[in-house]
Amino acid sequence: MIYAIAIDDEPKAISIIENHISKLENIVLTDYFYDPKKAIAFLRQNPVDLIFLDINMPYMSGFEMLQDLQVDPLVIFTTAYSEFALASYTMNAVDYLLKPFEFDRFQIAIKKVEERISIQKSQNTFFFVKDGFKNLRLQFDDILFIKGAGNYLDIITKKETYTPRMTFMNIVEKLPSQQFIRVHQSYIVNISAIDKIENNHIHMGPYKTPISNRYREILFKRLDIS
Repeated sequence: MIYAIAIDDEPKAISIIENHISKLENIVLTDYFYDPKKAIAFLRQNPVDLIFLDINMPYMSGFEMLQDLQVDPLVIFTTAYSEFALASYTMNAVDYLLKPFEFDRFQIAIKKVEERISIQKSQNTFFFVKDGFKNLRLQFDDILFIKGAGNYLDIITKKETYTPRMTFMNIVEKLPSQQFIRVHQSYIVNISAIDKIENNHIHMGPYKTPISNRYREILFKRLDIS
């Protein structure tokens, strides 16, 4: 499943993206924004796979927004201006959709995203964290959940807990959004490690983490829970 957001100052453009996505089973629109600054705040705490991004917006262009981001999701530009096409590919865009784009063209763009994600998943199975004078390699599959603690994180794995000096923003950049999701202001969980959800808590082996109202809807949508 591909988890996406859309950013465009025109409600009609957002509606077209929503309509196209509703016809596909492999992509979910997690949220949408008319204001790119609000989207930046969201992305710094909530990893997604893909951004549908308009270029010509008031106050901040799509290009300027990407330069401000400290996370690096895949991007499909959606714009009415063909002259931006070359510049978009210098920013490693997956595709460039000229408005108004039909469903068939939209499907082609999503197929490119699937191919890019497949390559990324085959390449990245671990990341490094600094623990004192050591740099430790952690496998994504070994992590159960991550708890924020000020300027430090508790990374709870199947065997032990690590406490590197990192912020949530730092860790979000490293985690694959297909596998991890934020469920609380202070918790990110590995979706594949969830045993059950009960009484606003996620259970993973001997551990449990809270789910806040703010993130509950996104979590249940991701897990296809009604």
